[in-house]
Amino acid sequence: MALKLNATREVYREFYDRNVGQMPKLIADGRVPMNVAQLMQRRLDVRNSDADVKGSYLDNYFDTGDAVAYHPDGRIKIVLDSQTLRGINPESKLINGALVLTEDDYNALQGEELKKEKFGKINESLLRKEVKSHPVWKILAREQALLDDYVDYIFAEGKQRFNYDTTMGIYLISAQGSTPDLRAWCVSRLGLRSDADGRNLFGDDYGRFLGVAPEALNAKTFGVQNVRKYTMDDLQSFDSAMKGLEVTIKSELLEPFARLRKKL
Repeated sequence: MALKLNATREVYREFYDRNVGQMPKLIADGRVPMNVAQLMQRRLDVRNSDADVKGSYLDNYFDTGDAVAYHPDGRIKIVLDSQTLRGINPESKLINGALVLTEDDYNALQGEELKKEKFGKINESLLRKEVKSHPVWKILAREQALLDDYVDYIFAEGKQRFNYDTTMGIYLISAQGSTPDLRAWCVSRLGLRSDADGRNLFGDDYGRFLGVAPEALNAKTFGVQNVRKYTMDDLQSFDSAMKGLEVTIKSELLEPFARLRKKL
């Protein structure tokens, strides 16, 4: 019997159809749903790939593993890599396409909570500088360096192909009843301005999750993506500190010889 020494399955796999039906298949295949930050990075990674690969990522929308929970009082909670979202299935209780939560469910969610006055500009396209400083985009991107690189790329592509000056809006809705509910963040295609849409319908026939194989996640976790990106100010500060340390070390090393010289 021949040894199987290499994995043959796809690292990234599309799960296209109603989200409540596709999520159980994604999980059963040993995958996790790609989150917003991973999709941003993936679009950057394939920007110089062949047209089919680049177009598959840039010219399609993707539902993600990040969620937004809506409270009837107007608060929202942004839940990254939502475990609640991973549990949706055809039997999930929905109202107008959103997963129904209890008050206890909402309170138990681990995420960044924002009140209306902290949402930033919503439900319209944004200027480049507005995206880079937008509180919701900052949370979804997880790190400013990734957000900055992605914004520059999307704005350049959007201008070149569609003459867009504004893109990447944040679109939100309200809770659909008297109890909290939850939806997945969807990142739209470039032709629809690459918005982050929190109005996603779980029961819609056109859902699209990207399932990521765990070996790819391990590579990201232990690879270069977690290495901090240092600025010139960081390097200059380090250089100054090292010079100061160098003086201290030299002084400490030479002090005994200086005392000995005085005795002689």
